[in-house]
Amino acid sequence: MSSDSLITVYIPCHNYGRYLEQAVDSVLRQTYTHWEMILINDGSQDDTVQIMARYQAAYPLKIRTISHPTPAGLQVSANEALRQARGRYIMRLDADDFLDENAFLVLSHYLDQHPNVALVYPNYVYIDAQGNFLGLEQRKRVGVEDQVLDLPAHGACTMVRKRVLVSIGGYDERFDRQDGYDLWLKVINRYPVANIETPLFFYRQHDESLTGDNGKLLRVREQIKHSRADLENSPVQPRVAVIVGAKNTYTRLPNVVLNPIAGQPLINYTLDAVMDVDLVEKVLVTTDDPGVVTYCGVQYPDVLTRLRPAEFSDVRASIAMVINDAVQYLEQQGIYPDILVWLGVNAPLRTAKDIQAAIHTLLLYKVDSVISVYEDFELHYLHRMYGLEALNPAMHRKIRLEREALFVDNGAVRTFWRDILTEDDYYGKKVGHIVMPRYDSFQIKKPQDAWIIEQVLKSRQAGTDLTPVDWEDFLKK
Repeated sequence: MSSDSLITVYIPCHNYGRYLEQAVDSVLRQTYTHWEMILINDGSQDDTVQIMARYQAAYPLKIRTISHPTPAGLQVSANEALRQARGRYIMRLDADDFLDENAFLVLSHYLDQHPNVALVYPNYVYIDAQGNFLGLEQRKRVGVEDQVLDLPAHGACTMVRKRVLVSIGGYDERFDRQDGYDLWLKVINRYPVANIETPLFFYRQHDESLTGDNGKLLRVREQIKHSRADLENSPVQPRVAVIVGAKNTYTRLPNVVLNPIAGQPLINYTLDAVMDVDLVEKVLVTTDDPGVVTYCGVQYPDVLTRLRPAEFSDVRASIAMVINDAVQYLEQQGIYPDILVWLGVNAPLRTAKDIQAAIHTLLLYKVDSVISVYEDFELHYLHRMYGLEALNPAMHRKIRLEREALFVDNGAVRTFWRDILTEDDYYGKKVGHIVMPRYDSFQIKKPQDAWIIEQVLKSRQAGTDLTPVDWEDFLKK
């Protein structure tokens, strides 16, 4: 049996009155009864205030309310709940989700039995707006199936020790979402974390969900990661060198590195992005074209250039071979980096923020290397004994499950520790990742790709960045 630890559950709500009663009722039905509830109206314009008032009147000893006249965001609401919480354990429940009746019992029992664990999170069930079953999310077991902790706990329905939340300073109010990601980065390098295989909450999928805007979600995660990396770094900063691959002898793409695209040579987009990245000590362009060496010497005099041996442009040559040659050249110049970043000029939509995110991921997650990817949401098949078999069958129902998630290497950024580099490998054993939007992941591999990327770059220059829908329209042309 679980001990009699008081649990504080808080429910922030912004215009989700139509779901709120189901969320609150799921707390009232808990088999574990030693809890308190804080209902937070975050600037709602619907009937949220009236619903909360009715529950508070009915359960005055168990339920308290907070009301914001205008939306304050998840982090502000979370910190208010933390300040008011009397519980030993704290959990956020989103107003559009609801709990299994044994959620408090199971999670609190785990924390009681594992006093060194800072937080614990369960599996969950996906439901649609009407509450119909869509799928079961089976999270990878921490320390068993998952040795790289770059897949954070769900922000909601994760039970956290109050003392841990207080010790890490609560939530960062510079951000208005992704409080769970912020918490995760603050905790994982200081405390053990855990998860259990039992599904204990119902996660509603609908068009108004905060997680629906994938582009904004990724941008906020990058900002949080940036802020945490700045704080986590030791006084002795790692030395970072960037190697830019600038092969210019493609038969189908003659002079691609120097040909203008949206007003300037292709290589400029990569080098200009690098110039805006913190921590970078030295940049080396490795190329097979003397013209690129000359161009960089004039336009980017602080950038080193390397006219590499001709055999490294052969189709059989690997990126690892080119990187090893570049590192040897750097070290001959007396430059000994701790971290190496590989960038190909054929991915001009990558930004300085993407490069910084990769470096910060390498530092925060204690991995050997980090690659940039985009998530592929299409349904994929493998040919098995009886024909085609879905590789990610949940996508039949348009549900993205963690165990079925497919990531595509977009070739935009690769970063790794110098010490793991060998003659034929620069990934190492533990490989982290950053996720970029699909529409920022396009590369120039054939002539028609250049036209598409030019339209995207022109839209950026005009301050009218393409939306994901615009991008899909381009791909269809």
